[in-house]
Amino acid sequence: MKKSFDHITNSWLYRLCKTIGDIVIISALFLLFCIPVITIGASASALYYTVYRKHVKKIDSVSHDFMHSLKDNLKNGIILNLIYLIFSAAVGFNIYFAFCGMGDIKLPDWYTVVSLLPLIPIIFTFPFVYPLTARFQNSIKATITNSFTLCMMNFPKFLLIWLIIIMALAITIAFPPAVLVTPAAAAYLIQMITEKAFQKAMNVKKTAESAAAKKDSQEDTDTKTSAEDEADNGSDDEDADDEDVEVKDDE
Repeated sequence: MKKSFDHITNSWLYRLCKTIGDIVIISALFLLFCIPVITIGASASALYYTVYRKHVKKIDSVSHDFMHSLKDNLKNGIILNLIYLIFSAAVGFNIYFAFCGMGDIKLPDWYTVVSLLPLIPIIFTFPFVYPLTARFQNSIKATITNSFTLCMMNFPKFLLIWLIIIMALAITIAFPPAVLVTPAAAAYLIQMITEKAFQKAMNVKKTAESAAAKKDSQEDTDTKTSAEDEADNGSDDEDADDEDVEVKDDE
């Protein structure tokens, strides 16, 4: 009986069904905790964290991981979500006003281009902001700043992440039942990109810290050597003074 059970659990069909089941569970949890709207950020962070643990760490506890990350990132996720929602609403109103005007009020044509510029902070921070929230403990300001830096350091990856997000949304709109698959599938593809970017950034940081430590060590060595040289010079001067005194006595 045990051998038969092991044979079933080790079969490719069982693993495929289990993987599909995990994808559906993760996606369903993500959608469930997006319903309050205010918790979308925390839910997105939990989605990323759960997929990361499942794929990279090979830890098979999707429901537990999701709830753990949701609770851990709830505060920062809500704050980030509110920042993006409020800023996006303001930018959207500004764009609508620039293109359509309001009543008899019409803005000059050149302002339609200017009205699109506030989209830049959203475009160049959003791809990494929730993965960073899921994986690292930082302040809100540091998370947004680091997200922008990562986008600049990994421009092709940044474009690819946006392409994945847009494709996932397009598939979901075209075929609504796909909503039980697309969140986890998109998170899986995104984490394959972001984890490489994180590793690259950490390697750069380690290299910089190592160079700084080496420089500080060299400066300490130079300072110590300089101090020893000064001490030796002072000793030589004292010896010279003694010799002078001795000569004067002989005279």
